[in-house]
Amino acid sequence: MKFRDFFLPKIVRSDPSIRKKAVLAESNPEVLKGVIKNDSDKEVRDIARKRLQKLNT
Repeated sequence: MKFRDFFLPKIVRSDPSIRKKAVLAESNPEVLKGVIKNDSDKEVRDIARKRLQKLNT
């Protein structure tokens, strides 16, 4: 973990495993859409996509 991560929300930290957990807990569709568009890790994007689908049902 990088030092600057302590000052960032979990959904944008450098560690993909932390971002995955944050995505699973996220309920804001706009934040999830941002993760789908911008996250560097494919698995995090896929989890965000599934979470967004679950919220929309």
